[in-house]
Amino acid sequence: MIRNLPEVFDTAILAVNYGLKDMKKYFEERDVGKKVIIVPEDKPLGTGGAMRNCIDHVTGTTAVFNGDVVSSIDLNKMLEQHTKTKAKGTLALWEVNDPSRFGVVEYKNGEILQFQEKPERGTELSNLINAGTYLLEPEILEMIPPNQKISIERDIYPKVAGKGLHGFPFEGHFIDSGTPESYLEANFKSIGNNGTAAHTGASIRGSVLIHKNARLEHCIIGPNAIIGPNVNLEKCVIRNSVILSDVKGHGSVIENSIIGPEIKFKEDSKRSLISPKGQITF
Repeated sequence: MIRNLPEVFDTAILAVNYGLKDMKKYFEERDVGKKVIIVPEDKPLGTGGAMRNCIDHVTGTTAVFNGDVVSSIDLNKMLEQHTKTKAKGTLALWEVNDPSRFGVVEYKNGEILQFQEKPERGTELSNLINAGTYLLEPEILEMIPPNQKISIERDIYPKVAGKGLHGFPFEGHFIDSGTPESYLEANFKSIGNNGTAAHTGASIRGSVLIHKNARLEHCIIGPNAIIGPNVNLEKCVIRNSVILSDVKGHGSVIENSIIGPEIKFKEDSKRSLISPKGQITF
């Protein structure tokens, strides 16, 4: 996400509570093409409180992303519209078939006029939902009370609706990767045209991404598989799965799974969600 930010954005600010130490380590070891500032949250502050906690590092128009959203949005076009309309805030909007499961917006002539939470069928103001990507001017952030748990969606945006809050509908794909199933879907979407075409130690099937430092012997990989750095697999079949860093496995069929860092496994595991540094033996 950070690598794909338009050039006009020169700094990425991350509001972090859980996993702060790992997040710092990750960005200390990598060049992602932008300056990265990590702002700790001693306690969860909600979507709005987290933004307010970062305000000392913010100047000008700010792009805000929900960290678990993967989408095909064209941020350059969104920024162009935001600048042209002189909006206080612009929210990315995604069309859904069943709006009763979501909060929707009333959207007219480019503006968001009001919000409607989980409407009953037939009463919805539209089929457009908040897609978790925003362009905001400083005055929006200044509306958020400091040091409080605040939802920007429920506590702030309704106050600005009809007063300079605009929408940006887009097409393509939108995935809220907050579940194991949607996390896998988001990862497979991200492969795109960057997949691995061949590997000396594996037979490749379909869309696959294998890190250059992974070691594979007599494996079948794919369709839909991502193999992370320093993974060591022998005589394994990996389908519809994400294998994270430093995993070691032998003689297993892994399907529809997320295998966490430093896992060791032997023999068959069909479907798993496994935390870091564990071990599976059958």
